[in-house]
Amino acid sequence: MAEQPDGEPGHTQLPTSGDDQPRGRLFISDVQALRRADTVCLHAADGVGLIHASLTTLAGDDHRIYTAKQQQLFPDPVGRNRCRRIEAAADIAGFDHLRRWHDHQLPGATASATIGAAQVDDVWRSVAALLRVGDVVRLRWRADNSIDQLTAHGLHRDELRIEVRRGKRLWTFLLDVAVRPQDARMVTAAAQR
Repeated sequence: MAEQPDGEPGHTQLPTSGDDQPRGRLFISDVQALRRADTVCLHAADGVGLIHASLTTLAGDDHRIYTAKQQQLFPDPVGRNRCRRIEAAADIAGFDHLRRWHDHQLPGATASATIGAAQVDDVWRSVAALLRVGDVVRLRWRADNSIDQLTAHGLHRDELRIEVRRGKRLWTFLLDVAVRPQDARMVTAAAQR
């Protein structure tokens, strides 16, 4: 795997089916970007996770001037911000519309979460400080991990965990828990047929 493949400078090369590198293996620039990010957005669909680490400009600020190192770590300009995309493995566990449990891939489900102030989020700072080059990260969502008191009020509890694997060691961190109504959930399922 190349740190910067041809045609897409600054991005980690996505594994192919014949590649022996697992999805989510971190390179030095990935680790550095995750530690320096202002905002971290996490997404999942069909077993593929995506981590968007961003440097952001505050609303109303003049254009931010990014250093050469910041431009290297966050190669994608997105409006006034800079972003780095890191692919990771992802699972969404939960019940489908027929109430069948899916431990890994809830059919048709997508998930997303945002850590808006990553530099002051204690859990995210702990995760980022733990990360090392060569670690493999995996995003794990659990949809509708609710109790009767929530469902009686039309609320759903979705959770996001991140796994960090280093050799035979595995650490799991609870990144986000959202208790929300159906139309504002972290995990959304395909429409019922």
